[in-house]
Amino acid sequence: MPDQAPRASIVIPARNEEDRLPASIREIRRTFPSEAWEFLIVIEPGSDRSGEVARREADGDPRFEILLNQTARGKGFAVKTGMLRARGDWIFFMDADLSVPLRFIPEFLRSTDRADVLVGSRRHRESRIPVRQPLAREAAGRVFNRLLRLAGATRSADTQCGFKAFAREAAREIFSRVEQVGFGFDVEAMALAETLGFRVLELPVEWADVAGSKLRPLRDGVSSLVEAILAARRVRREYGNKCQPSE
Repeated sequence: MPDQAPRASIVIPARNEEDRLPASIREIRRTFPSEAWEFLIVIEPGSDRSGEVARREADGDPRFEILLNQTARGKGFAVKTGMLRARGDWIFFMDADLSVPLRFIPEFLRSTDRADVLVGSRRHRESRIPVRQPLAREAAGRVFNRLLRLAGATRSADTQCGFKAFAREAAREIFSRVEQVGFGFDVEAMALAETLGFRVLELPVEWADVAGSKLRPLRDGVSSLVEAILAARRVRREYGNKCQPSE
């Protein structure tokens, strides 16, 4: 990549994504053949060849960087690794299955003058869900978010949609403080954004369920809920009225 910061960086965390990464990387290269952006694929160690297939599909494209974490600590840690490494004016993270179509990257970039953090929300009245999750899983997600709001952990209607964008300053300020390494990191990041005074804007997305999620709704959902609530309370306690975004 050239020394000049790219307009956008896209961070994609991946663990045991050997089957889905090749198609996703091909789709990225086909959709954005010449954009001077950077794409960071952050590989958590697993039981397959995710790193190898990611390098093969990137095929020497200098816009791609494949980062291999040494230990498997969780999705939150993988996202944090990429967010703090990225150089873009705006830094996105999205899931390896591209459940939100790539066209929403330029769509979100058209709203960068309106906020510091752009949050894809499946609950937005203009969002489209062409392929829904199984009913039990969707209900669990709604309960998860409602409990978060009742506990005062977040004001967001949908913390868990894996499509968010941060201005570079906001990304540095927020993710340098994120401590959650698992699925609860989104809530902590949103709590930090709100507490540090960044402007947060929820935007509509199109989102389609893709089979193969690594999240186990009961086990991971309960633990993530507890961790997220505790993390949000820690954020309010440590940073509320004490810390503002750096100049």
